[in-house]
Amino acid sequence: MHDPDSLFRKSVTGVTPLRTQDSRGTPNKPRTNRIPPEVDPIAGPGKVDLDGDLFYRSGVQKRKLRELKRGRLRIADILDLHGFTQTSTPPAITSFIASCNNPDNQCVMIITGKGINSPDRVSVVRATTLETLRKHPRVLAYCCSQPVDGGHGAFYILLRR
Repeated sequence: MHDPDSLFRKSVTGVTPLRTQDSRGTPNKPRTNRIPPEVDPIAGPGKVDLDGDLFYRSGVQKRKLRELKRGRLRIADILDLHGFTQTSTPPAITSFIASCNNPDNQCVMIITGKGINSPDRVSVVRATTLETLRKHPRVLAYCCSQPVDGGHGAFYILLRR
């Protein structure tokens, strides 16, 4: 096996470092607010955060998105996708969302797992789940769950009533 240092050097060969200052010599400002305004004017099907773990559609209230991210919404139902495959995941999600008709609460949780036992430790079920959620018309927003609920191995989903 190769040592980690040589693998890292090999993987970053040809990569250009980001500049830490703009052309005027002033430091770039960090992005501090990743939560949308009260009504987000983003056109199109929705906004996906850079890492793909946060998605929201136009019109989701800032307060509701913040509550979702903090795990403060009551979870009405849970779907556990452990043992599912890439092809069996989308129909399971579609069926699950169709069965969620609780008018009091529109927050559900889907457990994908972290992919620890998957080839290359990359969960294909997780990637398929996120793609399916982004395409589903009832999904208003999703984000990674809090560590107590599974962290990056589960997602809170805000559904349209």
